[in-house]
Amino acid sequence: MLHITSGQAAETEIHSLLTHLTWQDATVDELTGAALAMREKVIPLSPGDIEVLDTCGTGGDTRNTFNISTAAALIAASCGVKIVKHGNRSASSRAGSADVLEKLGVHLEPSAAKAAECLEVANICFAFARAHHPAMKHVAEVRKKFSGPTIFNLLGPLTNPAGARLHLLGVFNAGLTHRLACVLRDLGGRRAWVVHAEDGLDEISTIGPTQISELRDGQVHTWTLDAREYGLPAAKLGDLQVADVNEAAAALTSVLAGEAGPRRAIARLNAAAAMVIAGRCEDLRDGLEMAAEALDRGRARQTLADLVRLTNTR
Repeated sequence: MLHITSGQAAETEIHSLLTHLTWQDATVDELTGAALAMREKVIPLSPGDIEVLDTCGTGGDTRNTFNISTAAALIAASCGVKIVKHGNRSASSRAGSADVLEKLGVHLEPSAAKAAECLEVANICFAFARAHHPAMKHVAEVRKKFSGPTIFNLLGPLTNPAGARLHLLGVFNAGLTHRLACVLRDLGGRRAWVVHAEDGLDEISTIGPTQISELRDGQVHTWTLDAREYGLPAAKLGDLQVADVNEAAAALTSVLAGEAGPRRAIARLNAAAAMVIAGRCEDLRDGLEMAAEALDRGRARQTLADLVRLTNTR
């Protein structure tokens, strides 16, 4: 992995690695080693002594929903969770987190000092993957030759530039939840939920049950969450889908404005999970109440406004 991200590897070498070290077959040890190699090449973002959480997922669920994890990050940040949201432009969805935040006015590549200010004032900063992982340019062209996900889809959420030890990580395949939770454990993660919904979403879903592999106290336990048990109505996929970045931005704006409906419900649920992982609340019910209050009182909307303002000022 160090070799193929060095710029010295031939395309045939990179292609061979991606062909034989697939996301389906890569072991916990192989993924851990690959992530450590990528971490050696990252341009770091220092949060100081602050413990931060990330809501970055693998992408690749092809469901074209609005940016649920980004909405959850902003809501959780408005409730006091320190978040370094790792993300990129769209590869398999209508709009990646970078696309939608840029559309809403966030400057994607602030200085390190400005990112630290965002984290201090707004409780959230965005870590644009392209800016923090320049070594990935050496494998970009070869990756385009693969029609589906590669091992690099799994490595992105494992290489947060701020070294996040708390994670709400969505994956595109149920077989990955336990494996990536174990990788996070071996990388020094403190607490994490790695999630995949039965309906295919790489989020905690309100359409159907969600499989969760939880890392806590050095152990990984897998269980199932049903949103209906928390009083959230079942959604339909069409309720959550968007056609392009304009619709994605409008959906996120409406959620942060407090608009009721399926989008608000799933954003609250994922924000509540982030708050539980970060120790901000005891359980999901408390987190759901905190998220609702943050939305209804305008704190979540203000968090986005603060992020826009801070990233666009010197």
